[in-house]
Amino acid sequence: MQGDFFLTTWFLEAMKWVYSNVNSVFFTILICTVVLRGLTLFSDIATRKSQAKMNGIQPELAKIQKKYANDPQKAQMMSQKLMKERGVSMWGSCLPLLITMPLFFCFIAAFRFWGYEETIKLLVSDNAEELLRSFRFLWVNNIWQPDNGLSPVIQEGSKFLASVKDLDRLLYLQNNPEVWEKLVQLGIAVNEGGTFHFLNTQAAIDAYNAAVQPLLQVYAGHNNGWFILPLIAGGTQFLANWIMQKGQPAQDPNNPAASTSKMMTWLFPLMSLWFCLSYNAAFAIYWILTSVFMVLVNLVLNKKFPRAAVTQEGGKR
Repeated sequence: MQGDFFLTTWFLEAMKWVYSNVNSVFFTILICTVVLRGLTLFSDIATRKSQAKMNGIQPELAKIQKKYANDPQKAQMMSQKLMKERGVSMWGSCLPLLITMPLFFCFIAAFRFWGYEETIKLLVSDNAEELLRSFRFLWVNNIWQPDNGLSPVIQEGSKFLASVKDLDRLLYLQNNPEVWEKLVQLGIAVNEGGTFHFLNTQAAIDAYNAAVQPLLQVYAGHNNGWFILPLIAGGTQFLANWIMQKGQPAQDPNNPAASTSKMMTWLFPLMSLWFCLSYNAAFAIYWILTSVFMVLVNLVLNKKFPRAAVTQEGGKR
């Protein structure tokens, strides 16, 4: 998308390229998830090593804090000196978050734009009913709409055209000017001196709704899903976090870090649930696969860096 963050464009174009070769949205998402998480696996391993080192020096850090309880600056200086000597970075545990969160929002945007493109294809297709049926995935009638039991099978005109700024920037439209001409004929876009753009007027909304009305009959009386994918996304995210926490040494309940860790175990699953309820089912599938991948990675890393081994190492040092 012209003017968008470059990673969003790269992700979208990469997924569409894979899709053109496998002709399956699910396998496209699966392949992209495995490739992407494989690339970030190295940061996960580096982070777990950093956490193991940090946990190993906790007894010595506690002694420093106790020794210089009345001199916080001295305590901080000595703690930093110790971590530098042992090759420990206080930012090591933040690395996955710094990588995962930007990717999370880039993929949300990429799937949202992909959904826009597929909806536009429905509007201009000569065989729209067959195309709409191809969007079905398990219990979800349209994979480009949320699996929340509330959204219609095709997005309403008022909501779709409310995103005109995003729609105008779609590379799909820039690369296919003939599609713009069809949208102009439908009355939901306009050509002003050779520049095309969508309209967000009541007339355009009515024209959009009229264009999709015949398609809505394909799934008349049906909702788009049953909240299943968002619930699975939240559950697998919680499982991934819980397994990761099980691999870390037990912390003092009075330690603020312990409270933060416990809060994050619940916060990310709730965020996953909310985002997957709000965005299309294709994104929910991606997020579920990502969480399943992280469950497997955390199980392996827990074996490689077991809690008991880290605690003993910390006691010896």
